[in-house]
Amino acid sequence: MIKEYYTTEEVSKGIDGLLPISKTTLRNLRTARKIKFSKVGNVCVYKKQWIQDYIDKNEVQPIAG
Repeated sequence: MIKEYYTTEEVSKGIDGLLPISKTTLRNLRTARKIKFSKVGNVCVYKKQWIQDYIDKNEVQPIAG
């Protein structure tokens, strides 16, 4: 089953084929405003697309030569 929103706990374990991102890294990314998230009460939630967008923006290209 594909969910629309994932908690920090779920993202830290890996979701829908994406590699896990540690809780500490997620906290630092939220603080630096580098990843999109929503807060429901005191729980941060993420869409898979938001995580994929972050990964895509931080793709490193090899040096040609």
